[in-house]
Amino acid sequence: MRNFGMIEKNRVITVKTNVLSIIINLYRNKAPNILSLVVFGINDSSCSELIAGNVYRKQVDYPKIFKLRLINKPYIIYKTLQASLLKRLLKILADNNKEDELTFLIFNGSISPDNIFDSIKTNHRRVYIENGFFPNTLQIDCRGVNAANSLPREAGYYLNQPNYGAQDLPTKVQVRKLKLSYPFTPLPDDYIFFPFQIPSDQQIRVHSRWIKTMDDFMNLIISFAAKYPDKNFVIKEHPSFKQSIAGKYPPRKNILFANGNSTEELIKNARLVITLNSTVGIEALLFGKPVITLADACYNVDGLVRHANNIKKLNEFIMDEGWLPDERLRIQFLGYIWNKYLFHGYFNNLPSDTLLKIENIVKL
Repeated sequence: MRNFGMIEKNRVITVKTNVLSIIINLYRNKAPNILSLVVFGINDSSCSELIAGNVYRKQVDYPKIFKLRLINKPYIIYKTLQASLLKRLLKILADNNKEDELTFLIFNGSISPDNIFDSIKTNHRRVYIENGFFPNTLQIDCRGVNAANSLPREAGYYLNQPNYGAQDLPTKVQVRKLKLSYPFTPLPDDYIFFPFQIPSDQQIRVHSRWIKTMDDFMNLIISFAAKYPDKNFVIKEHPSFKQSIAGKYPPRKNILFANGNSTEELIKNARLVITLNSTVGIEALLFGKPVITLADACYNVDGLVRHANNIKKLNEFIMDEGWLPDERLRIQFLGYIWNKYLFHGYFNNLPSDTLLKIENIVKL
């Protein structure tokens, strides 16, 4: 986020959220009794709920480490202090600037600092920033990111946009770096692809109503694999997640893990893609694949994908093998998000008019 501050330094206040930087910022903003704030912040019970998501994420991502009290307790103390001090700093910034004079830019803030803003009851505008759906893009949205963003969920909105063609669509998808090394897995010609997500991701914690964990997802796949032994089910775990569940369940001939395979090739060769609400769903649409979502997703648009909110619906959709997304709607949706919604540029190559574009988004 510091690259935003480098565009127009006199217009951007960068708030680093490590404890030392917050203390320095409090001092610069003439906060009284900073030492007392630190002592109080360590045991600030009002922050317990604010940091619950962060603590949960660590416990899920690093279960062996964060089940140890020696690790877990100091982390909770640190996050409590961090939240308490950050809450005080953001309150000072909000109090010192009128609502129409200050806009808060929040990167990936669905856990914190967004909930800290809620706790200080400020009406200042917020703009959320997150990685875009395609390479070298960002989501910049006043409502939220991913499933919480402002993209309309009505097919008519996209069909009424100026006509897009294949030449107006992106040509590349994200290449996600693997945190662990996996071998390539040979696959059958016909399979259903299940891209897994990071279990602690807010996309699942907040926006997935009946599949709450990757174990839930895995058990669902196992049940369908037993029900349909003639169908193949291919799984790829999220490249950023280090805790593979591949060896956690008894092997089945028609369930294959393809963690070492290219996601793009897995999509292209799949008959169907079933996801909770992963960006892989949008990538699958780029290649014209039928998509079933199991959670709230910004692309849950009738005719574009099929949304199953229970096992009965999922079974019905899996058996309907001839269904495809409406072709014009597919082109219009992808054309809109590529040409109108997504911000072209990334943190390391922001265009010079970035702040102007953000101001225009705020005015919409």
